[in-house]
Amino acid sequence: MALTEQQLELLNQLQDIQLPEPITWWPLAFSSWVLISSFMFVLMGVAWYLREQRRRNAYRLEAQKELRLIMQSKAPNDQSKDGLNSFNEQMLAINRLLKQVALTTYGRQAVAPLSDQAWLDFLKDNAHYIEQPPLLNELFTRAYQAPATDPGELKANQHLLTAWHQYAEKWIKGHHQ
Repeated sequence: MALTEQQLELLNQLQDIQLPEPITWWPLAFSSWVLISSFMFVLMGVAWYLREQRRRNAYRLEAQKELRLIMQSKAPNDQSKDGLNSFNEQMLAINRLLKQVALTTYGRQAVAPLSDQAWLDFLKDNAHYIEQPPLLNELFTRAYQAPATDPGELKANQHLLTAWHQYAEKWIKGHHQ
Protein backbone atom coordinates (compact mmCIF):
# COMPACT_ATOMS: atom_id res chain seq x y z
CA MET A 1 0.00 0.00 0.00
CA ALA A 2 1.42 3.29 -1.06
CA LEU A 3 1.51 6.27 1.25
CA THR A 4 -0.15 9.45 0.27
CA GLU A 5 1.70 12.71 0.02
CA GLN A 6 0.14 13.97 3.17
CA GLN A 7 1.23 10.86 5.09
CA LEU A 8 4.79 11.15 3.80
CA GLU A 9 4.90 14.79 4.87
CA LEU A 10 3.73 13.87 8.36
CA LEU A 11 6.30 11.09 8.58
CA ASN A 12 9.06 13.49 7.63
CA GLN A 13 8.05 15.79 10.49
CA LEU A 14 8.65 13.02 13.05
CA GLN A 15 11.91 13.19 14.93
CA ASP A 16 13.99 10.23 16.08
CA ILE A 17 13.28 8.71 19.48
CA GLN A 18 15.20 10.54 22.18
CA LEU A 19 16.74 8.11 24.71
CA PRO A 20 17.12 9.35 28.27
CA GLU A 21 20.60 9.85 29.65
CA PRO A 22 22.03 6.74 31.35
CA ILE A 23 21.50 6.57 35.08
CA THR A 24 24.68 7.37 36.99
CA TRP A 25 25.78 5.70 40.20
CA TRP A 26 26.25 9.05 41.91
CA PRO A 27 24.45 10.34 43.92
CA LEU A 28 23.57 7.14 45.68
CA ALA A 29 20.00 6.25 46.45
CA PHE A 30 18.81 6.41 50.07
CA SER A 31 18.59 2.62 50.29
CA SER A 32 22.24 2.36 49.20
CA TRP A 33 23.27 4.71 52.02
CA VAL A 34 21.29 2.65 54.50
CA LEU A 35 22.90 -0.55 53.25
CA ILE A 36 26.44 0.91 53.40
CA SER A 37 25.96 2.36 56.88
CA SER A 38 24.43 -0.91 58.14
CA PHE A 39 27.39 -2.84 56.77
CA MET A 40 29.82 -0.41 58.43
CA PHE A 41 28.06 -0.71 61.81
CA VAL A 42 28.14 -4.51 61.60
CA LEU A 43 31.82 -4.42 60.65
CA MET A 44 32.63 -2.09 63.57
CA GLY A 45 30.63 -4.32 65.92
CA VAL A 46 32.52 -7.43 64.83
CA ALA A 47 35.85 -5.61 65.21
CA TRP A 48 34.89 -4.41 68.69
CA TYR A 49 33.73 -7.91 69.70
CA LEU A 50 36.97 -9.53 68.49
CA ARG A 51 39.07 -6.89 70.25
CA GLU A 52 37.10 -7.38 73.47
CA GLN A 53 37.48 -11.18 73.24
CA ARG A 54 41.21 -10.82 72.73
CA ARG A 55 41.48 -8.47 75.71
CA ARG A 56 39.39 -10.75 77.94
CA ASN A 57 41.41 -13.83 76.97
CA ALA A 58 44.86 -12.27 77.24
CA TYR A 59 45.39 -14.01 80.59
CA ARG A 60 44.84 -17.38 78.89
CA LEU A 61 47.61 -16.71 76.37
CA GLU A 62 49.94 -15.57 79.13
CA ALA A 63 49.13 -18.68 81.20
CA GLN A 64 49.74 -20.99 78.22
CA LYS A 65 53.12 -19.38 77.65
CA GLU A 66 53.97 -19.77 81.36
CA LEU A 67 52.88 -23.44 81.24
CA ARG A 68 55.25 -24.09 78.34
CA LEU A 69 58.08 -22.47 80.33
CA ILE A 70 57.31 -24.65 83.35
CA MET A 71 57.48 -27.81 81.28
CA GLN A 72 60.74 -26.76 79.62
CA SER A 73 62.41 -25.79 82.89
CA LYS A 74 63.97 -29.14 83.87
CA ALA A 75 63.92 -32.78 83.03
CA PRO A 76 61.72 -34.72 85.49
CA ASN A 77 64.64 -36.82 86.80
CA ASP A 78 66.85 -33.88 87.82
CA GLN A 79 67.48 -33.20 91.49
CA SER A 80 67.57 -29.65 92.81
CA LYS A 81 69.72 -28.30 95.65
CA ASP A 82 67.00 -28.51 98.29
CA GLY A 83 66.21 -32.19 97.67
CA LEU A 84 63.06 -31.66 95.64
CA ASN A 85 63.11 -33.15 92.21
CA SER A 86 61.73 -31.29 89.26
CA PHE A 87 58.64 -33.54 89.25
CA ASN A 88 57.58 -31.95 92.54
CA GLU A 89 58.54 -28.47 91.39
CA GLN A 90 56.82 -28.75 88.02
CA MET A 91 53.69 -30.31 89.49
CA LEU A 92 53.41 -27.57 92.12
CA ALA A 93 54.20 -24.85 89.57
CA ILE A 94 51.42 -26.10 87.29
CA ASN A 95 49.04 -26.20 90.24
CA ARG A 96 50.07 -22.66 91.22
CA LEU A 97 49.50 -21.48 87.64
CA LEU A 98 46.04 -23.06 87.52
CA LYS A 99 45.20 -21.42 90.84
CA GLN A 100 46.36 -18.05 89.48
CA VAL A 101 44.20 -18.45 86.36
CA ALA A 102 41.21 -19.44 88.50
CA LEU A 103 41.78 -16.46 90.82
CA THR A 104 41.90 -14.14 87.80
CA THR A 105 38.69 -15.55 86.40
CA TYR A 106 36.53 -16.43 89.40
CA GLY A 107 37.82 -14.20 92.19
CA ARG A 108 39.67 -14.72 95.42
CA GLN A 109 36.70 -15.66 97.61
CA ALA A 110 35.64 -18.52 95.35
CA VAL A 111 39.10 -19.98 94.71
CA ALA A 112 41.53 -19.19 97.56
CA PRO A 113 40.12 -21.58 100.19
CA LEU A 114 40.06 -24.58 97.83
CA SER A 115 42.53 -27.43 98.19
CA ASP A 116 42.81 -31.16 97.56
CA GLN A 117 39.52 -32.73 96.37
CA ALA A 118 37.59 -29.45 96.57
CA TRP A 119 40.15 -27.89 94.20
CA LEU A 120 39.87 -30.80 91.76
CA ASP A 121 36.06 -30.61 91.94
CA PHE A 122 36.22 -26.89 91.22
CA LEU A 123 38.41 -27.51 88.17
CA LYS A 124 36.02 -30.18 86.94
CA ASP A 125 32.90 -28.06 87.54
CA ASN A 126 34.26 -25.11 85.59
CA ALA A 127 35.27 -27.18 82.58
CA HIS A 128 33.00 -30.23 82.82
CA TYR A 129 33.49 -31.19 79.16
CA ILE A 130 37.25 -31.61 79.69
CA GLU A 131 37.96 -35.10 80.97
CA GLN A 132 39.91 -35.04 84.21
CA PRO A 133 42.66 -37.67 84.41
CA PRO A 134 41.67 -40.33 86.95
CA LEU A 135 45.09 -40.28 88.64
CA LEU A 136 45.03 -36.66 89.85
CA ASN A 137 44.56 -37.64 93.50
CA GLU A 138 47.64 -39.84 93.26
CA LEU A 139 49.51 -36.96 91.65
CA PHE A 140 48.80 -34.66 94.58
CA THR A 141 49.89 -37.26 97.12
CA ARG A 142 53.15 -37.95 95.24
CA ALA A 143 53.95 -34.26 94.95
CA TYR A 144 54.55 -33.99 98.69
CA GLN A 145 56.55 -37.20 99.06
CA ALA A 146 60.30 -37.64 99.01
CA PRO A 147 61.87 -37.55 95.57
CA ALA A 148 61.62 -40.80 93.64
CA THR A 149 64.76 -42.78 92.92
CA ASP A 150 63.34 -46.02 91.52
CA PRO A 151 63.23 -45.98 87.69
CA GLY A 152 59.68 -47.39 87.70
CA GLU A 153 58.55 -44.68 90.07
CA LEU A 154 60.29 -42.01 87.97
CA LYS A 155 58.47 -43.25 84.87
CA ALA A 156 55.14 -43.22 86.72
CA ASN A 157 55.88 -39.69 87.92
CA GLN A 158 56.63 -38.62 84.34
CA HIS A 159 53.34 -40.14 83.20
CA LEU A 160 51.44 -38.32 85.96
CA LEU A 161 53.18 -35.04 85.19
CA THR A 162 52.37 -35.34 81.48
CA ALA A 163 48.70 -36.04 82.26
CA TRP A 164 48.61 -33.05 84.67
CA HIS A 165 50.25 -30.81 82.08
CA GLN A 166 47.84 -31.85 79.32
CA TYR A 167 44.85 -31.37 81.62
CA ALA A 168 46.11 -27.94 82.73
CA GLU A 169 46.64 -26.90 79.12
CA LYS A 170 43.10 -27.92 78.16
CA TRP A 171 41.62 -26.33 81.27
CA ILE A 172 43.34 -23.00 80.65
CA LYS A 173 42.07 -22.96 77.08
CA GLY A 174 38.56 -24.11 77.78
CA HIS A 175 37.32 -23.19 81.26
CA HIS A 176 34.08 -21.24 81.53
CA GLN A 177 34.12 -17.58 82.28
